[in-house]
Amino acid sequence: MYGATITMLVSMVQEGSSNSIHGEAGGCLIVMKSFEFIFILYFMHKIMGTTNLLCRVLQQKSLNILNVMNLISTTKALL
Repeated sequence: MYGATITMLVSMVQEGSSNSIHGEAGGCLIVMKSFEFIFILYFMHKIMGTTNLLCRVLQQKSLNILNVMNLISTTKALL
């Protein structure tokens, strides 16, 4: 959804109904195109992908403690 968000912000900068909308959309556009933002977005995507299975297992009502401990160890090693 990054591309669609950038497109929408550009549209708001160009066609916004007030100066405050132009300014806020322009500020968001600058931040979202910065290296830091994109790096953190990529980094968080990788972390969430790695921890997704652990998260789903921990939300189950019946837990196999040995399986969970092994999964935690594996997730820690991957991180």
